[in-house]
Amino acid sequence: MLDWDKIKNRTAELYGEATLKARQYTPESFSKEKQFVNALVISLALMTMADKKAETDEVTAALELINEINEIKELDMTQDAIELYGIHIEDLEKVIGNNVKWTVTVAKLLSEIGRIKSHNEYPAMVKNLLDYMAEADGNFDETEKEMKEKILAVLS
Repeated sequence: MLDWDKIKNRTAELYGEATLKARQYTPESFSKEKQFVNALVISLALMTMADKKAETDEVTAALELINEINEIKELDMTQDAIELYGIHIEDLEKVIGNNVKWTVTVAKLLSEIGRIKSHNEYPAMVKNLLDYMAEADGNFDETEKEMKEKILAVLS
């Protein structure tokens, strides 16, 4: 027989741990380089999930980018960036069925991306990576175009 109280407690515990993990990657005191990595990873996650599904080609392209970007390597944040990407993908997957929660989650992530626009060197880099991600699965559809435009709007 299932112990529902035990399951609820464990779920709450795991949720708390995940929340702490997410906060670890999004503190207010990030250096501009870490803000860039954060914005980049969020942009990759949003582009991956723009059509509300994580397709293998898009996830692979995002992970390859994370592994190849010098700024991430120089900060020794490759593993952290991969974990953060996974957290954002999971968070977006959880709210797919609820349009209000989806909109709120996307808005929160977009506001995080907007933090780098004061650092002139970074928005252009994110814009170039968006083009790569948009065509990673060979299909640049309308939802991906809309997400790209939203990201570009917060960077302008």
